[in-house]
Amino acid sequence: MAWVTWRQHRLQALAGGATLVLLAIGAFLTSLPIRAAYHREALAACLPPSSRAGCDLIVRHFSNEFLTGVNGARGLAILPALAGVFVGAPLLARELEHDTYRLAWTQAVSRQRWLLSKTGLLVAAIFLAGVAAAAITTWWRGPFDAVSGRMAPGAFDIEAAVVPAYAVFALVIGVLAGLLLRRTIRAIAVTLVVFIAVRLVVARVVRPHFLSPVQESTVASASPSHPRDWVLSSTLVDGTGRKITAAREDLAILHAQHGHVDPQDYLDSLGWRRLVSYQPAGRFWHFQLIEAGVFLALSALAVAAAVWAIRRTPS
Repeated sequence: MAWVTWRQHRLQALAGGATLVLLAIGAFLTSLPIRAAYHREALAACLPPSSRAGCDLIVRHFSNEFLTGVNGARGLAILPALAGVFVGAPLLARELEHDTYRLAWTQAVSRQRWLLSKTGLLVAAIFLAGVAAAAITTWWRGPFDAVSGRMAPGAFDIEAAVVPAYAVFALVIGVLAGLLLRRTIRAIAVTLVVFIAVRLVVARVVRPHFLSPVQESTVASASPSHPRDWVLSSTLVDGTGRKITAAREDLAILHAQHGHVDPQDYLDSLGWRRLVSYQPAGRFWHFQLIEAGVFLALSALAVAAAVWAIRRTPS
């Protein structure tokens, strides 16, 4: 099965390898000015708990200088979906669409073994490719992670353990979609929709609650600093705990200005507080392993569903 799988997917393998090489070259070339600026501006001396003067300005200048590159790198979050689009979806859809499955499933190898063998080999290859891609992006983002952390979605989604887990999930969803829909284009479309939908639900709804967020309460005038943490919310509340609307805050500031009182001191005198909910930077690997486990578990369920479905597919 290994030789047959290679023969059928060698073009995808070569394309995937070329993509990784281009990604590595691009990461290396674009990292040169980033690392030069990081050392030139001595940003290492500004990392918490440092209180070096002018650090806010230095960090802001560094972040703004390479903002385009950082935002562009976020697009790599869709890269794992290619495993489902170009490898997973056509795997069975193409066989069923062109009736070539009739030959493959009447050989000595049972259809279940055929499916598991091919899927297993492809999962191993995709997983290794995902590990390589994650290593490249994690290395590239090193200076930015040191300054602003990697708990926020923009960094979290393209680094470390979740990347190969996303790729495996996309692959097996594609396989299942191809088996159920029997048409390659439809399977590709459904794979993309399911992949993106599940990723969004996990990132926005589930991930913030993997562990209970840390709650911090300060006076209204304070500006809590969480440069490398994932801040979920920062809300002004009054003495009764009721949320202060933007209109109410603006009205209070206007009232303070008319009375020639410092607005921040005035807000403190009202008994207002700022509630900050965040996930600490130190939980990065906990969250990575939890989310990777979630997507690998979903992948296992998709494989089980595919095995169940293929048994009921007419020969």
